[in-house]
Amino acid sequence: MQLDTPVHRSTRSTRTQRRMAGATLLLVLALFAAACGDDSTTTAGDETTTTTEAATTTAAPDDPDDPPDDTVPDFVLTDSFRGVTAETITIGYSSIDFEWLNNDFNLDLAFVNNAPIADAIAAWHNENGGVLGRDIVLVHETYLPVGPTSADEVCVKLTENQEIFAVLGGFAGPGAADVNECFTELHDTVLIAAAPRADQAERAGGLWVASDMSLDRRNPAVARLMADAGVLDDLGSMAVIASNQDEAVLAEGMADALREEGVDVAFSDFVTTTGDRLATGADVGIWIERARTAGVSTIVLLGEGEFRNQEFFVQAPDFTYIMGNGDAITDWQSIPPEGLSAETRVLSNNNGPDVGAFDDPGLVECIDVVEEALGVEVLATSQLPEGDPNYFSGTVGVCRTFSLFVQIAEAAGPDLTNDSWIAALDNVPDLSLPGYTFASLSSDKVDARDQLVLVEFNLATLSFDPISEPIDVG
Repeated sequence: MQLDTPVHRSTRSTRTQRRMAGATLLLVLALFAAACGDDSTTTAGDETTTTTEAATTTAAPDDPDDPPDDTVPDFVLTDSFRGVTAETITIGYSSIDFEWLNNDFNLDLAFVNNAPIADAIAAWHNENGGVLGRDIVLVHETYLPVGPTSADEVCVKLTENQEIFAVLGGFAGPGAADVNECFTELHDTVLIAAAPRADQAERAGGLWVASDMSLDRRNPAVARLMADAGVLDDLGSMAVIASNQDEAVLAEGMADALREEGVDVAFSDFVTTTGDRLATGADVGIWIERARTAGVSTIVLLGEGEFRNQEFFVQAPDFTYIMGNGDAITDWQSIPPEGLSAETRVLSNNNGPDVGAFDDPGLVECIDVVEEALGVEVLATSQLPEGDPNYFSGTVGVCRTFSLFVQIAEAAGPDLTNDSWIAALDNVPDLSLPGYTFASLSSDKVDARDQLVLVEFNLATLSFDPISEPIDVG
């Protein structure tokens, strides 16, 4: 998912503080859908069970000798699981409270709170049949993406105080992202959120799915992307530096993937001084000296190490840099990183120009729904006037997550439970996600996105210019 993060600053003195917060806020937004049917109520003893019979219409054949088309069977919807009744599916929707964040941390992030966007798209799905006749009911909770405290509170509120089937949106940000496992591991609740790591996906056992691409899969996919785009021969020997110790395995995986493509990778390492600019600068100096000695010409930077990036750009502007996750640096379109100069080449990857969203019928449909419901104009982030609220990122994220939820839930059938949800991962027919040409899903692959575009950052225009066509890296 391409999630653009415009960050506007009033003074240079607050620039680094605000970029650190802005660059790590991933808007992983989501929702779901539902609709209506013919209700009937039966009473057995003192218990009342409500069921909904899904209507099947059989048209009279033109030729009386032809049998009617009765291939779509009738079925009865029941109260099949926690949060699932015959009429509704109750879903928790967790999202960042940007007003709270801006006020408490003196930021001016342009994102709007996304609950109204989610409500609009949920209502639209409900108006169009919902999930096999069940309407979606949303329960909203917001959090701050700056630690586990508010995220933990939201998890408890949604799972222990509410009867919900699933949570869409999840948590993002330093210290908050790992709280996602509170839903899947502690409370056995379906989650559609930022892509889980491979170990998290395994522990979730199919309950945690994502419309985006996991970093475990993305990093080797980037190596393949560059090979397919024909740029590896120009990049020479490489070194891979992750932003923290938790990403050491990812750095090693990226190095191995590059070697498989014929690249000479001199070494891989990770930052151990996160949050300490002076100490990180000293480590970067050592890596630069080591890289020059080994004949390295390209540095691969994984993760969102703000100080690490700045120190590399300042101390070694002559290297070419590859940013591992291009979706995490789209705030560069508003304010480029400190230290980056015009002579430094930076490559990355994303879903292509954000204006391309307006060429995709599925995304345009969601954009139209939000504009009509909220009375706003949804502009691509790259075209958003400074100071205007950003409805684009939330709309795109909610649209994709809703779409994924509905397709899996419908494939699970009328008897919607955790077990039928997990079984459906291998049986979603023709998975399609708005804005992605390539996507796939299975019980062994719970991150749906398969599309990447190789891009180069243009400092003069603050744009990520495509240098490849969309490539299927599934």
